Amino acid sequence: MAKNIVFEIFSEKKVLLLLLLTLGAITFLFATGGPFNGGLKFGIEFSGGLRIPVLLEQAVEPNIMREMVKNIETRAATFGLSEVKVTPVGDTQIYVEVSKTNPQLVSDIRRILSQQGVYQGIVDGKVAVGGENIYPDTVRQESPSYYSGSDWVVAFSLRTEGQEHFIKTVRGKGNYPLYMYLDRPNDAIIVISREDLLKHQISESGYDFNLSESEAIKIAINALNLENTQLPIYLQEELPYQLEEEGLTPATNSTKAIISEDAPQELKDKLTSLGFALSEKTSLAMQPIYGSAGAGLGTIINRWDAVGLKSAPTLNPALTEGAPSVSYVITGSSRGKGQERAINADIEAREIMSVLKGGALPVQISLGSVQEVPAKFGQEVLRLSLLGLVFAILVISIFVAFLYRTPAVVLPIVLTSVSEIILLTTIIGYFTIDLAAMAGIIAAVGVSVDAQIIITDEIIKRREGEDAQHLLDNAFHIIMTNATVAIVAMAPLLLFSGLVQIIGFATVTVIGYILGVAISRPAYAVVAKKLFGIKKISHEPPQQPEPAAFGA
Repeated sequence: MAKNIVFEIFSEKKVLLLLLLTLGAITFLFATGGPFNGGLKFGIEFSGGLRIPVLLEQAVEPNIMREMVKNIETRAATFGLSEVKVTPVGDTQIYVEVSKTNPQLVSDIRRILSQQGVYQGIVDGKVAVGGENIYPDTVRQESPSYYSGSDWVVAFSLRTEGQEHFIKTVRGKGNYPLYMYLDRPNDAIIVISREDLLKHQISESGYDFNLSESEAIKIAINALNLENTQLPIYLQEELPYQLEEEGLTPATNSTKAIISEDAPQELKDKLTSLGFALSEKTSLAMQPIYGSAGAGLGTIINRWDAVGLKSAPTLNPALTEGAPSVSYVITGSSRGKGQERAINADIEAREIMSVLKGGALPVQISLGSVQEVPAKFGQEVLRLSLLGLVFAILVISIFVAFLYRTPAVVLPIVLTSVSEIILLTTIIGYFTIDLAAMAGIIAAVGVSVDAQIIITDEIIKRREGEDAQHLLDNAFHIIMTNATVAIVAMAPLLLFSGLVQIIGFATVTVIGYILGVAISRPAYAVVAKKLFGIKKISHEPPQQPEPAAFGA
């Protein structure tokens, strides 16, 4: 009889699905090195990490420091980083820590922190739109397929005052370029070589701009034009003579000289000795990318990474006639070809989204050298945590067995809960298991056992003649209601918290409920129905038979 029940249980599709998924998860873990050797990715607390010191240009008040921490956390969450710890240190530093299990995180976080985040859309030398007028919650990435010639598209909505200023500024500027800057320098000179200035003479479509040196400089000056802010351009080959003849000096103590990393060291030393702060860029970043403006406005610069120029789309004439718009977009092209270009485009779009959502940092920052951070808890404590997880399941299961007065309940609950935890841990471990995720996994144990108690209770307590399937439907109604309420409650944390730690806990919780409702709960219900649905098992101890009566 027992063999028949076991065969019937394992021939059920729902049980087979749970079993196969669990075996698949275990196989994946050991195929990738085992749970503790690469199969699972653990966070800073368990495996150590890397720290990037963020150095503030000046000391700030506590409220400004909180704003900066929140800004950095929002940028990280928007960019899609799986784990980032942001901690203020005094009033001049912020530590940003990332897991060392993924070295790409370091370059990602350096990318999104390398900018103060000041966004400006400039038309004919005037700021038409600024980042302070953007609603952060409306920033989103859109498909470039609807925007000809674009590799990436980021859309957003403006506040009312921002819309009014935009309409006023661009009136009558149809087909003018809208120069879109992130962190356009305000106090700097640009030192560029002839080769870098004239590098991109031929567009991707094959058109040759055939620019002379003087024409290219004039186009660059137009792109950099902003009222009350001058950014002089000097040719690298001529600057040594100009330094001697003109007596060039920095305008302020913080004036930067934007220059190629490949420039002669002697020239760099000379600029430093004069008081300029060097801002060295790659040769690729120093090279302007040229394009054509509409309405016969000639050649423009579409992109110039060294000065933060991301793109220069031309204004649709409809936008310049005074009609307000609900949504605005930033479009741009990327570097590379084929798949490389698509990857770069996605990175650039997410980078811009993270900056616009987080907003501009109140003060300028610089990044210190990367430091290694030792694990706060270590793998031994992690193993103990997992053993504690298993122990908790056993204790709860024994309690359930005592409650129902039958050990037959224990094994199904243990196996189902362990299978669910293996699946959940494998999914989360593919990204990163940190403290928030571990808390979510531990919470999932309680949720799993609770659901199984509901199912068991309905079947075991049924009266003679009651349909087991009907009672199971009642149990699943309760379980589905609990899951729906929990997921709805977690939705605001996922969508609006902007904090990686909270998002991590909420994500694990939601995934746990989905796994339970879709896979483990139905599988356990089949087992419970087969084991307990064929007879009534009472909570009360069996009644003693009345003694036989003797005599007449």
